[in-house]
Amino acid sequence: MSDLHLSLMGLGLLVIVGVVAYNWIQERKFRKIAQQRFQAPREDVLMTTPDPSIGATTIGRATLNDVRIEPKLSEEESIIVAPPIAEPVVAPQVQTRKVESEIPAPIDAHIDYVVRLDLADPVNASAVREALGESNLDKPQIWRGLSATGQWEDVINGRDRAEYSVLYGALQLADRTGALTTDQLIQFSGQVQQAAENLMAVAQMPERQVAMETAAKLDEFCAEVDILVGINVIALDQDTFAGTKIRALAEAGGFKLHEEGTYEYQDEHGVVLYTLTNQESAPFQVQEMKYLTTHGLTMLFDVPRIPNGLRSFDHMILFARQLADSLKGMLVDDNLRPLTDDGIAKIKQQISLIYAKMDKHGIAAGSARAQRLFS
Repeated sequence: MSDLHLSLMGLGLLVIVGVVAYNWIQERKFRKIAQQRFQAPREDVLMTTPDPSIGATTIGRATLNDVRIEPKLSEEESIIVAPPIAEPVVAPQVQTRKVESEIPAPIDAHIDYVVRLDLADPVNASAVREALGESNLDKPQIWRGLSATGQWEDVINGRDRAEYSVLYGALQLADRTGALTTDQLIQFSGQVQQAAENLMAVAQMPERQVAMETAAKLDEFCAEVDILVGINVIALDQDTFAGTKIRALAEAGGFKLHEEGTYEYQDEHGVVLYTLTNQESAPFQVQEMKYLTTHGLTMLFDVPRIPNGLRSFDHMILFARQLADSLKGMLVDDNLRPLTDDGIAKIKQQISLIYAKMDKHGIAAGSARAQRLFS
């Protein structure tokens, strides 16, 4: 091997040693810079151990402990990437979320087609009413608005100066006139959509087909339990009852004369439990009672609308008997057959079955839900 070869080998060895030494120095330099640059400060929230008595704060699906990443430089790494810092999330107030998520009474998702409008900015009541426009639908509607105080208010008859950020609307699915029709639902949906455009709101509306199926089933159930029981007191031997005596007995029994010409017996909350009507066409009127005579009276018991129905029915039967005794009349059913104790017991049994069926379907007799359905 010549001197030239030995010289070249020595020079190559020096170059290799120099490169290794340079890389070692540079690695130490970069490691020191990385430690200084990416070491977390003492008060960094991502490096602070949370108080176990409070629990970790949630950010999306991860906690702060999950988000925190320690900067680390491996022996092979030459580039250090800082971990992303999670943006703080402000949790909404629990009370506000609760108010906005609940459907306001008397809207009832079981018997109503319920829509919601989320407004971009609060809108005053008069503008909301103008946007909703007039409706000629013969099914009951309800509109409620969330005011600045966090209260749900009646939009149609509410304060003119109120401002609403959320609106709930409802169209009743069934009543005593029948089930909601497709045309009625389409008309209501169009009204809601137009109001949403006018108010710059986002509308949430359930599927119409599902609503129509629900309306049909609800109407079918209502038809099964919509029973009106009539108990009659008739005069004997072509005799008649005098209006003055009828009025005296009714008022003594706690009845109030309604403007439609019937006497109503109400509970302490003003709910009508049963009525007393004239079998003949002439209505009961205060100024006419002194001249009125009739061959019979009818007491009507609207089964699905009466709270504490069985007790109220017993009370009606007791008064009907007192009425028959005082007027010297007879208690008969709708077929003019004498109403015996056995007959009354059978009627009461049928009423009990109806109430059990209503309870099973979540529509208790006399409840707000029943009052709306059977109106």
